[in-house]
Amino acid sequence: MENEKKPNEEQENLNPADFEDNPNDESDKVDDDDSSKDADANSDKSQTDEEKEKQKAKDAHFAQLRREKEAKEKAERERLEKEREQKIRAQAKLEGELGVLKTNPYTEEPIRDEEDVKIYKLQKQLEDEGRDPISDLPKKIAEVNRENAKKLADEEARQKQAELDKQAKINAEIKELREKYPKVDTAKLAGDELFQECMKGRAGRWSQVEIYELYLNKKAEADKKAAEDKAKNSVDEATKKLTKTPSSKSSGKETASDIDNMTDEEFEAYWKKHYN
Repeated sequence: MENEKKPNEEQENLNPADFEDNPNDESDKVDDDDSSKDADANSDKSQTDEEKEKQKAKDAHFAQLRREKEAKEKAERERLEKEREQKIRAQAKLEGELGVLKTNPYTEEPIRDEEDVKIYKLQKQLEDEGRDPISDLPKKIAEVNRENAKKLADEEARQKQAELDKQAKINAEIKELREKYPKVDTAKLAGDELFQECMKGRAGRWSQVEIYELYLNKKAEADKKAAEDKAKNSVDEATKKLTKTPSSKSSGKETASDIDNMTDEEFEAYWKKHYN
């Protein structure tokens, strides 16, 4: 039969282009888009994980610094408390001695106060050392004064060095702050009330960078709230203006409502008055 096609003829009618990639084929395009999105998502996730790790390390570093500072503060508090207890014990001991010691046995003079007790103890010490508690007393007093003067000088030197160390630490922290935030104006920052608020209870325990970053967070929160309040106030003002109906009587002008309610004759007169 003539209308019947041979298998070879059907193959000859096939278009080879049917087997080529069609650039307009949406299915392939969707697959490419999906692959691109997956790659972007993986990249974003990797970046987020990296940022989280950096933040975690940073938080751990600051936490360690705070722990060290808190440990130093605790040691200082314990030292001061120990000194206070020693003073209380010394005072109690003195009061007990004054209650017992009425007369200096070496001078036969009455013991009236702490100075008299000190003299008696020096004389007792001289006697224990095999020295004369009367003739060697002036020399002993001079020795004690020299020792006390040396202790005082050593303490002043210690305090001075501690102050220098403290200032050096502050300078190093300010340098660190300027290196991390080159645009910061430290002079202006020192007078900022919010920054001063952030310093309270943290100066000496937190680094300048830690305090400044706390300040930045609080400032951002305050700015955000101020912007939200401003936007809300603007919306409230706009709403008031929209809902307020102007009075034609008070302004002497016709409102849209007045014009809508005019008769044809009144509208014609209005038109001629204002536009002719």
